[in-house]
Amino acid sequence: MNNWPKFLPHPASWARGFALSSGFWLIVSLLPGAYYYSSYGLRAAYRLAYNNSGEGAIAFAWACQIPLFAFYHWGLTKVTEWVEIRRHNQPPPTVSAWLHWREGIVAFLTLPAAIVMGIPAIALLMLPVRGSSGAIVALILGTAISSAYLYHFRVAKLFKILLKFFWIFYANLLKTLQILLVPAATGTPFFILTIVTATMVPRQLMPLTIFVLVVCVLLSGIVGYAALQYWSAHLVNWAGTWWPVGSPGYSRIQARKAWKHNKTAISQSFVRHSTSWHLAANDGTYLIYFYLIALGFSAIGYFWFGEHSEWLETEEEMLGSATALAWVALWHFWGWQSEVAIASSQPSTKTSNKRRSSNSRLPAADPVEVELNQMSAELGNTRMRPVRKSQSPTQKSQSPTQKSQSPTQKSQSPTQKSQSPTQKSKSEQPQWYVFRSGKAEGPYTKDQLRDVQKITDRTKVRRGQTEWQRAGEISELALFLTQK
Repeated sequence: MNNWPKFLPHPASWARGFALSSGFWLIVSLLPGAYYYSSYGLRAAYRLAYNNSGEGAIAFAWACQIPLFAFYHWGLTKVTEWVEIRRHNQPPPTVSAWLHWREGIVAFLTLPAAIVMGIPAIALLMLPVRGSSGAIVALILGTAISSAYLYHFRVAKLFKILLKFFWIFYANLLKTLQILLVPAATGTPFFILTIVTATMVPRQLMPLTIFVLVVCVLLSGIVGYAALQYWSAHLVNWAGTWWPVGSPGYSRIQARKAWKHNKTAISQSFVRHSTSWHLAANDGTYLIYFYLIALGFSAIGYFWFGEHSEWLETEEEMLGSATALAWVALWHFWGWQSEVAIASSQPSTKTSNKRRSSNSRLPAADPVEVELNQMSAELGNTRMRPVRKSQSPTQKSQSPTQKSQSPTQKSQSPTQKSQSPTQKSKSEQPQWYVFRSGKAEGPYTKDQLRDVQKITDRTKVRRGQTEWQRAGEISELALFLTQK
């Protein structure tokens, strides 16, 4: 297929195009009351096809392409599996059910564009038509040609890009509407209470009453945000148990299940679920931002158009659309990122950069002190050495008074002096492994084998990657274990 002409569809594209066109037009022609052609010609054929068969028949035939193409894809998959089993004697990788239905959705989206783009070809094929059957053939051929070219140039990929863009836009728009509507819903009882008690409150206390109302609405909105975040975590966890593998959104749901917000929602109650309250505070913060943006656009409208009562309907729509776009952009570029950082317990970029810069100013740790602390932890000691800054060769120089030591510090027992430096390094290096509970544990030093692991002569040990032996069978360990 490398030498195939670029502007000529592949056989697979032709097969899909003819299957889509013939399936649609044959279903429309077989429906009751679909008497197409009282006269021959493109204009009359299209007019009578839509008027006599009705919009319902057209919609039904269009919707039938989803199960039809899902069935076609399923059948081809089974044939391919049978061929692969007979040729290679092993089954091919399994195909998820979503891939079958995806083929049907692609056909459903491709058909309207194929009919519109196929009008020139249908018009040419209609010229020699002398009967209704010839008109059906012309419709099938014209639509099949345009469908084949749409499949060849991968129009489904373009549809996917467009759907993804619009889905992101509408998802952010729905989130902003949620942020705006939750306080209105949770604050309705406070509004009703304020209206009922308005006649009882003195006029001097009316500003204080309005302030208390705003605070109550904001606090009730935060509670509503927290409840939505908490139960959305349970909803995502439940959806992750049955969502088909390979279908759209599967990887996103599994990634959200791994967030701290979703993991802790299983074991914590609503009141103690801290991440839900943090997310609610984030939503409340952006609610304030939204109101500030709305006030800013109102000031711009007042400066340009005058009083609100004088605004035209077009001017109101322009300001409303600009405000909604500003809300969506604010949430998409900043709000969503902060929500992900809170829910997944990952620090944001700014905080992580600050931590790195602050840690970079600290002195480097001495590797010797770090290693001694690790060895002390393995031995069970809780007292750690203070980790000091590693010194340069110039700092390591000591004065003669620091180098001088008392005779008692220099005195050593004969047995200690008899050990060579190589023997000391070998005995202090952790190179021994112990076979416990069906697995290897270590490495340990000789002292750790005797004092921490409490090995005996029958304990299986090894040095490095050698074979397992009993400790009593190793002369070095047998002599070491007898010495206390």
